[in-house]
Order: sequence, then structure tokens, then C-alpha cells
Amino acid sequence: MSSYPGKITRLRPVTERSIGTTAFFRNRALLNVLFDELRKCGQPHYSVLFHASSIGAEVYSFVIHYLVKDYSEDFSLTVDATDLEPGFVEYARNGRYPAEILDGLDGSEQSCFVRDCDTARVAESVRQHTNFMDAADFMQFRARREYDVVVLLNALIYVPAEQQARLLDRIGSYNSRFLVTTGFHSDSIKADLVRNGYRPVNRELKSIHDGWTDRRVNAPVAEHRPGIYADWSLPEYAEIDDYQYKFCSVFVKSADPAT
Repeated sequence: MSSYPGKITRLRPVTERSIGTTAFFRNRALLNVLFDELRKCGQPHYSVLFHASSIGAEVYSFVIHYLVKDYSEDFSLTVDATDLEPGFVEYARNGRYPAEILDGLDGSEQSCFVRDCDTARVAESVRQHTNFMDAADFMQFRARREYDVVVLLNALIYVPAEQQARLLDRIGSYNSRFLVTTGFHSDSIKADLVRNGYRPVNRELKSIHDGWTDRRVNAPVAEHRPGIYADWSLPEYAEIDDYQYKFCSVFVKSADPAT
């Protein structure tokens, strides 16, 4: 088992209209499952899109995991990313973070950064796999290609349930394989996903659910207010009705939408 020298450093950029809470390696269990699924599929190349990518920590974590775990021997990657906030996108392109982020990484992950006094710069070997596109609202995004993997984390709480439905219909039109999402309207997520041919990847459901440590609470926290339409918190894992959807973060398109 890997040991990490310190706790994960939360990054919380804020603008007048956006809160971009993020962290490097925010959920390792999710990365392990997703990359194993990509390897199992056997494609030689995967195209990936990150919506709501904040200042890029989770995008770079994805690429670093790919490199240090030697998945590059199995398949190649192209990774596009965008966010609503132009300042967040520019920060991500610059790739410089507080040096404290290194405390939550193991040695191989730390080697993907260049330490410069109080900052850590993402190494060029990682940056060359990423393309931070111009700022874009995920509700208005017009895909110019099909993506094998689309990632949308902790963003659907900012839209009403009916907009979640429209967005997932839209994403389903340009996402061919895996959808990674959390922070959604749990009462309607199953219907929205099934309608678009997705089914849950049920491996390590509890480990991934519990891996969202900044959102896991023992008692739900209701924070519905203007601009926030669903609970940000995650309750204790339980096999309730439709738990395979409500407590899942990785979904795959099924050849048979009815399955």
C-alpha cells in the first residue's frame, strides 16, 4: 500500500459566480477503477473531455495517474478541458500550484512536478497530454468531436433538475463510452442516464463514494439556495433503492440501453 507524506491540499478558487473547489488526486479509488476499465476495453487510444475543470488539478491528476501507473504502454490519450471561468482556465494552462500540494502525493507523483521555492510546476511530460480550451459553459458547449470519456464532477448541483436532464442528453450525443460524474440530482439521475444508454460501473462503489472525503457527511447538509439546486453533501453509503446509480460516479454506455 502506498503511503503519502501528508493530507490532500484542497484548492478553492472563487469568483463572483463560481467556486472551483478541487484537489490533486481527490479520489484515487475512482482513478483506479476508471483506468482499469479503459485497459479492459482494449482501445489503442482514448479521447477525454473534462467539463468544469476548475484550475486543472483533477485534469493533471488524471494524466499523472496515466503516466506513473504505466497505462501509456496500453493506450494513448488526448485530454481536452474547459471551465466556465476564463481565469480558472488560464491558471490551469500556467500549471503552477502551491508547493503544499506535493505533501499529498507519493514519490512517483511528485516527480511529475518541478519544485520552485513555494510553487510546484507541472512537468512538461504531463502538460503535453493536456489541452485547456477556451472557457465554456457546459450547458452551451458545442463538441467538435466525439469523446470516449467525459468527466463532469460536482457541477450539476448548480443547475435545476430539468437542466441536468437536458445536459446529459446533450453529453450523450458526443460521449461514446464512459461518463464520470458526481454531485447530481440523485432523484432523477437514473432516468437521465438510462435514457441515454448509460449503466453504472459497479466496481468499488463504496470505496469511490467514501473517497469523496470533502463531501461525505454523517448527516445530509441541505444547501438549496439561489444558484444551488441539489445537496452537495454525500450521505453514508447504503444499498437503498437505485443505489447503483445514486452512489456511483463511473458510468458506461451499454450496447443495449435496456440493460
